[in-house]
Amino acid sequence: MPDPDTHLPIVAPHPWLIDQIAFDCIAHERIVSEDTWFYVLAAASFVESLSDLYTHNLLGHMEDDPEASQWLRERWEPEELQHGRALRRYVETVWPAFDWQTAFDGFCADYRPYCKPELLEPTRALEMVARCVVETGTSGLYGLLQQISPEPVLTTLVGHIRSDEVGHYKYFYHFFLRYREIERPSRWQVAHVLRQRLGVIGQEDAYLAVKNAFEVRNPGRKFSPEDFQRFQHTAGHWARTDYPYEMTVKMLLRPLRLPGFINRMALPLLMRQARRVVAP
Repeated sequence: MPDPDTHLPIVAPHPWLIDQIAFDCIAHERIVSEDTWFYVLAAASFVESLSDLYTHNLLGHMEDDPEASQWLRERWEPEELQHGRALRRYVETVWPAFDWQTAFDGFCADYRPYCKPELLEPTRALEMVARCVVETGTSGLYGLLQQISPEPVLTTLVGHIRSDEVGHYKYFYHFFLRYREIERPSRWQVAHVLRQRLGVIGQEDAYLAVKNAFEVRNPGRKFSPEDFQRFQHTAGHWARTDYPYEMTVKMLLRPLRLPGFINRMALPLLMRQARRVVAP
């Protein structure tokens, strides 16, 4: 049976728009006093809002591939930037005193050195594997937030974003399959990228995003690793019971193209490992 992700439409209508989100119906009392939610949503809005830089780097890596370039320009970048705008609007609606732009500018200055084109994987197939890891992480994050959201408008918003991220994973996997046939990376090379990217996912961007949100929200206070550990402890508590571990592990295993029986044997082992990594 052919893989359905080898036959994806490259450009299709965007499935939702910011104007469809009922920001004027937010139940403020359900979330305004939740500091962890503030930092999670502010940090996510910063990371998503820098997507033009990520797209620029990828377009340089894929410059003579018209299919991939069209999708990156016309679908991936607009949707990622829409995530950033929607999350920003939510944050500014619930916490209007927060100076979002100043915090975002600080995040950009701190994080740009970690987004250089030379840090991409050396081949296109392996970079598509790396992108699959990122989209797996974001779809898992927004799936978790959708599951535990205390506020209905937020539940709708992060549900839309989660669906987009799963769709983005499918496209990067589609391009991986195409380049896999050309470049023939070994399973070991694919596994190496998976392991390497899993080891760094969310480290610099999450830390720097929360740092800049914290220091703008708390003038005169410097953000410390201990502050970040406290934030991670609460977020880890959320993840222990509600993170979509099975979906995440299945998405991570797909680029390895393992035989079915090995895949079935590996799944429960990797789910246990994922629980230790996501919620230690």
